[in-house]
Amino acid sequence: MEICTYMNGNLKKAIWTGALAALVLASSSFAGYGFSDYRDRDQSRFVMKPAKPFRPDKEVVTVVMREAIPRGGGYTYQYPRENPEPVLTDKYAMEGALSMEIELIASDYSGVAICIAGSVDLTPYLEEGVLEFWIKGAKGGENALFVLVDDGVKSGGESLQVKLRSKSLGEITTEWKHFSIPLKLFGNTGVYWDAKNTREVMLPFAWDKFKGFRLEVRKDENESFKVWIDDIVIKKHGKPYEGPAYYPFRNEI
Repeated sequence: MEICTYMNGNLKKAIWTGALAALVLASSSFAGYGFSDYRDRDQSRFVMKPAKPFRPDKEVVTVVMREAIPRGGGYTYQYPRENPEPVLTDKYAMEGALSMEIELIASDYSGVAICIAGSVDLTPYLEEGVLEFWIKGAKGGENALFVLVDDGVKSGGESLQVKLRSKSLGEITTEWKHFSIPLKLFGNTGVYWDAKNTREVMLPFAWDKFKGFRLEVRKDENESFKVWIDDIVIKKHGKPYEGPAYYPFRNEI
């Protein structure tokens, strides 16, 4: 019995001695090894794609989409429900590292909207302000509507829209193309679809409650529709409109 007790005591002592030695060895191995080294321990396993730097632009009133949907409550939606959701992708990008891929159902009336958190008053910029963005088509020649939406307060929660035909402003191509559209071309007459009475309703567009940008197509105007869009912003000033005279026109109620 005494021999067993002696052996058990020696075994415990050996275990504790071994553990202490391992701890001392680990401490010496990690001497000078800081938190930054631990945090970046796997960095060599990944190849980080450097983002293109943005140029500060004091002309920007609000950003609708740049690298992501707006923080703090921004969101997207699509219609009809079965339409694919818009996705951020690094497959193509004009500004920064990401663009938004938008695919619409060409055989239906469909669209995707990108909305900011809250709303922005654009009335001070109606005469000289512009909507700007980059767009690239999968096939080229895509036919779409560029749409601005308000917060829907004047129309019982249904956002009013002002729209312009893409082809009245230029062609969507398979290369990145920059659009700069004067806000005043969108006019003052907003419209929304009254599903209950199956009709369009016209009301004054709330330029003081700008909510976002929408891209939509009309039924059967395209065989298919997929585009990438990037850097959607509203600016205080831009180039004067250079399209056909009196079209698009500034509509009034």
